[in-house]
Amino acid sequence: MTMNPPSSGKKRLLVLIHDLAPFGAQRVALNIVRHLDRSVFSAAVCSFGADDALAPLFSGCGAEVTVLGARRYLDPAAWSGLVRLLRSYRPDIVQTNMAELSVPLRLMKPLLGGAKIVHAVQNPLSSEPGPWRSLNLLTLSLCDRIVLCSRGLADGLPRSGGPHERRTRVVPNGIERVPASDGPVLRAELGIAPEEKVVCCVGRLTGQKGQDTLIRAFAGLASARRLRLLLAGDGEDAPALRALAAGLGVRDLVHFLGRRPDAGGVLAAADVYAAPSRWEGLPLALGEAMLAGVPCAASAIPGHADLLKDGVTGLSFGPDDVPALSAALARLLDGPAEAGKMAAAARAMVSAGFSVEAMARGYERIYRELAVL
Repeated sequence: MTMNPPSSGKKRLLVLIHDLAPFGAQRVALNIVRHLDRSVFSAAVCSFGADDALAPLFSGCGAEVTVLGARRYLDPAAWSGLVRLLRSYRPDIVQTNMAELSVPLRLMKPLLGGAKIVHAVQNPLSSEPGPWRSLNLLTLSLCDRIVLCSRGLADGLPRSGGPHERRTRVVPNGIERVPASDGPVLRAELGIAPEEKVVCCVGRLTGQKGQDTLIRAFAGLASARRLRLLLAGDGEDAPALRALAAGLGVRDLVHFLGRRPDAGGVLAAADVYAAPSRWEGLPLALGEAMLAGVPCAASAIPGHADLLKDGVTGLSFGPDDVPALSAALARLLDGPAEAGKMAAAARAMVSAGFSVEAMARGYERIYRELAVL
C-alpha cells in the first residue's frame, strides 16, 4: 500500500485512475508511462477500483502499481489507502482522468506538499453526472494543467479566459495498430459463411457506446442481406442488448463476443466497423479500426471529429439516428471501391497524425513544464 519515493532525485509521477481494465483511458495512461524518460521521471500507478487486468503491463514498464480495490465510491479503506500512498510516495505530479477522483484531490492540494495536478479529460464534461460536472467546473482552476484528448473536446470547456483555459493543452490520444490476427479463423468459429458480410463494433456494452442504435440499424439491413454483427466487449447493458436483438428477430445474427484480447481478429473478420457512440473523447477503437484498414461509419459527435471526415475517412450519421446509420452501413457494404478509398485515407491519416510516441512526448512536455526542467 505504501511506496518509497525514489532517492535518485527523479521527478515522481503518480497516475491515479479509476481502474486498470483494458479500456481506452487506461491504455492511454499505459503508453504515457511506457514512453516516459526514466532518466528524469519515475512513475507509479494507483487504481482506485479492483479491476487490475493491465497491472502486469504497467509493472513491466517499470511503474510501481497499487490497487486500492474500492468496492464503492465511498469506500473508507480505499480513501485511507490513497492518503497513505500520497504521504509515502510524495509525488511531484499527480495525473487524474475522472472528476470523482480529481475533485477530492484538488481540494486536498494544500496537503500535497506542492504536487502539481494534471487532469486528463477523456470524455466531454457534458457527459458527467450533473453534480460532478458542476464540481469539476468549479474546481478546474485548482488544476495546474488540463489536458484534452482531442480538439473536439475543446468546445466543452467554457470560454471565459479564466485561469483554467490558459492552463489547457490539447494532446490527442495516440493510436497503435492492434496485433494482426486471423479473421477467417474467427469467422469459421462463429459459423459465418464466406459470402456473408460482417459489421463489427468494439467497446464496453453501455449506453454511451450506442450499441442499441447499431442493433436496430443492423436488424433493418439484415432483412435484405446476409449479414452478421460482432459486438466485442462486456458491460452492464449486455442483457438488455441481447433482449433487444432477440426482440428484433436477429438473435442468431448478433454475436456477443465479450471482452477479448484479440481485437485484431475481430477487425480482420469484419467488412465494416461501426462506432455509434453518443459521446467520446477520442476513441482508440475507432482509430484502431482505421489503422486495420476497415471502412468505418461513426456518429457525428465532437469526440469522433478529429478522426472521421464524412466522405473522406468514413461516413458519419447523427447519434441515435437509426435510418442514417443503416444508410451509412449499406453504402459501405454495397460500394466496396468507395469504402476502400475512404479506408485507405483513414489509415494514412491516423498513421501520420495520431502516433503513441507523439502523444507521450506531448504529456512529457507538460510534466517538464510543471517540474521546471
